[in-house]
Amino acid sequence: MPEMYKNGLARIKEKEIEEKIKAKEEAEAAKAAMQAQIDQAVAAALANAGAKAGTSGENASSEQSADSASNINLDWNKASSVDIPVFYPGQASMEWILGRSHGGKRAFSKGDRCIECHGEEIETLGNTIVSGESEKDLEPNVIPGKRGSIPVTINASHDDEYLYLRFSWAEGTHAPVPFVEGGKMDPENPMKLAFMIATDDVEYADRAGCWGTCHADANTMPFQPKEDLLGGDLAKRLNLSDGVTKYIKETRTKIELKGRRGKALGGWDKLKDQSDIDAAMADNQYMDLLRYKSGSKEVEDGSILAERDMHGGQGAEVEASLKLGTWSVIVKRKLTSDKPGDINIEPGKVYNFGFAIHDDYSSARYHHVSFGYKLALDNAEAEINAVKQ
Repeated sequence: MPEMYKNGLARIKEKEIEEKIKAKEEAEAAKAAMQAQIDQAVAAALANAGAKAGTSGENASSEQSADSASNINLDWNKASSVDIPVFYPGQASMEWILGRSHGGKRAFSKGDRCIECHGEEIETLGNTIVSGESEKDLEPNVIPGKRGSIPVTINASHDDEYLYLRFSWAEGTHAPVPFVEGGKMDPENPMKLAFMIATDDVEYADRAGCWGTCHADANTMPFQPKEDLLGGDLAKRLNLSDGVTKYIKETRTKIELKGRRGKALGGWDKLKDQSDIDAAMADNQYMDLLRYKSGSKEVEDGSILAERDMHGGQGAEVEASLKLGTWSVIVKRKLTSDKPGDINIEPGKVYNFGFAIHDDYSSARYHHVSFGYKLALDNAEAEINAVKQ
């Protein structure tokens, strides 16, 4: 090999190392800044709670008492901490991942996890898609100024009965949506957070987390079926009042991936017999779903199988706040439940985990999502390691 070529490779490698060091330093600085914001927010909240506690009974309102009280008391200094960014996915569905446009299809099909290929480029992916610059045309409806990714810190812990998760991230600058009157898709909810948990019994969950529920024929996606196709016998079995929601492939007889001869991608209308769907539920082939809406302070518990079914479940608790520019969402969830659609979290087992944030009054697919990660109790090898206290 010519010496000049060797020297060129050495310079490239040296530059890559420098860039990685710089990126790491910037990430650590951002994390430190966020932690400082969180600490200030906690201090302010404690001071505020103390001031309200000292208010006389005549002057103290029930609303103040409710705001200062907390039902989720935990020593977060004993919890684990991990930084997991979420990014803007545009119209990248499960069909897109398994289709001809995705260069990583082969690696994914062989069992590689999404983060194994894309873990170092999450911010770049989000920025490329949200700006409409992706060569894959993943975003036809660009929202000027919308951020491509959000760094999120997750703290995790558990006791004998509950799993505790705290999600923290910096609030972004408002980016008005040009194709929505008023610029806000969901004016009642400035923020929504959702996460899914599944076992390896759900195909693709071990590699892609919750991406296996996202299909090209769901609402606001490119192959969303026309309204006149949503009636008939399927409407007796599926709740199509809000269109097609998330589902997993175990409930369909076929999922169209190639789209040849004008075929629509997805398989929303290829529903299996109810006996097959019931068997899938019995075999843990579903995604356990929890959602929180900041505007209504509503906690929704459900699952995704043939469709998204928010059935109530175990009744998790959520506390959320926005202080000093930082969102903090604390979730208290039972480890075990006797409700259908709830995943029991047991010691010694590893679960698949994915989450999404609808920030800045967004809705539907215009959110930020994570890749698939592993969650476990007292297991340092899992990305989200809930430490007992």
